[in-house]
Amino acid sequence: MTNSGKFIAPALSFIFGVGAGWIAHGKLIEVLFTAYVPALATLFAAYYGAKYAFDLQHKKQEDDVKKTNLANGNIAMFTLLSMVNSLLNYQGQIIDPIRTNPKAFLEMSPTLSFLREDLSFKIKDLYFLIEKNDPNLLGELMLEEARYKAAMDAINERSRLHIHEIQPLLERCGIIEGGTYTFEEIEKVLGNRFYTTLHQQLAQIIDHVDSALISMDATGKKLNEALKAAYPKERVLAIVVPT
Repeated sequence: MTNSGKFIAPALSFIFGVGAGWIAHGKLIEVLFTAYVPALATLFAAYYGAKYAFDLQHKKQEDDVKKTNLANGNIAMFTLLSMVNSLLNYQGQIIDPIRTNPKAFLEMSPTLSFLREDLSFKIKDLYFLIEKNDPNLLGELMLEEARYKAAMDAINERSRLHIHEIQPLLERCGIIEGGTYTFEEIEKVLGNRFYTTLHQQLAQIIDHVDSALISMDATGKKLNEALKAAYPKERVLAIVVPT
């Protein structure tokens, strides 16, 4: 029973009890219109007025929660979209031009701070996703953030090594950009450690970027579907990763 129901039941019992007393004394008609009906009218007016106010406040609270969740969901989608765009730009401008180049390990351009470093999900604002269709979605978003940061760290580490150690070493040894050199000559100049490290870093960067884009595309679709299922009449951002 609601709080308003708990209030009105005793009140009605009291009024009907009083009415029974009036009947016993033969005064029902006399007081019916002077006391009984006005009392009932006042009681019902108070009850339904309170109920209307309660329902209105409850609906407002539900609307506020819906707006907040939808906004936070779209912010998460926008964050993921920004990660995707940042990785796509790097893939298109840096990786794809040298993807089939045998000497890409050395010739891929270093790029410090190419990826945005301010991208992260506000996890505490996304707890409502746990209650939706896919309870694992929140964990998947956290994993996408980790993938993005791993790609960013790999790119920045190679760029740091290339700018501060590899390039000065090549200059000291007379290796010029655009020159023709065998792999043996390059390894001799760089030394086995740098030569091997550059190959490993190139493979890691390409794997990080390519796999992150595939994974983010799938997670973005899941997030879009979850938000649409929760709020079917609302507008939700979507991610489309070109293949």
